Amino acid sequence: MCKIHFYFVPTKRRNATQVTGGLTPTEGQGSNGLELEGNTTDISHMLGLMDPWYERNVLSLLSLSSDVLCETASKDEDLSVSSGSEERLLLLADLVLYYCRHADQPVLVQLYQAELTLAGGEKKREVFIHTLELGHTAGTRAVKAMGAASKRFGIDEEREAVPLPLRVAYNKVVLSGRSQWIQTETVCTSININKTCRKSGQLESLQLTMTEVLKRQCPKSKKGYNQQILISEVKVDSVHVQSQEEGVTFAVCLDQDKKMFFQSVT
Repeated sequence: MCKIHFYFVPTKRRNATQVTGGLTPTEGQGSNGLELEGNTTDISHMLGLMDPWYERNVLSLLSLSSDVLCETASKDEDLSVSSGSEERLLLLADLVLYYCRHADQPVLVQLYQAELTLAGGEKKREVFIHTLELGHTAGTRAVKAMGAASKRFGIDEEREAVPLPLRVAYNKVVLSGRSQWIQTETVCTSININKTCRKSGQLESLQLTMTEVLKRQCPKSKKGYNQQILISEVKVDSVHVQSQEEGVTFAVCLDQDKKMFFQSVT
């Protein structure tokens, strides 16, 4: 058995409409810090629910402005020696260093396995701890991660997204604990699997969210409009998604990480 220790420092991407300059990772938090759009801090919120120490000492960084984080630490303490000269650390660096030195109480995090089949037949086996995004949501996140370059591509809403004909099978979690395997064929723009993480008691649950297209204007055109959309949610412990039609592929993103983005998945 291999034991690996990870240190997770949350960051937030600056909104494209804000003024550039200065340190940006923790700035731009709106009144609703859990919005899906542009948000990449869901994992840190999950860790905060699991570990109060992490919530107090690390997650609290998100509530500080970049001006505060760019200030130097105390003049009398936290001095680092570099090349024979004393240099005071920025507050952000000092807090992260404190985290790495004192985070000696590990928290066990459950891993989920994702098996992906690419268009060429290649199979990949990956893991995630919080989120698997499929279809429009995954593609939009990858485009936004490009920063300023994303303006050239544009970001469509779900109503403008091209729907995907999919076969979906999932094992529904019911109160009795019995297995309830459900299979369906549907047309979706996005399918997301994530931990709910609204309460500490929900940390063991996965939620399947499907954005289904019930009615589409000009269905044969890629510029069509999804007139009626239904968003359904269900607790699951296993999901299988496959294209109904040959040649139809979709994007997948794991844990809101642009480095874990896969195109042409079938």
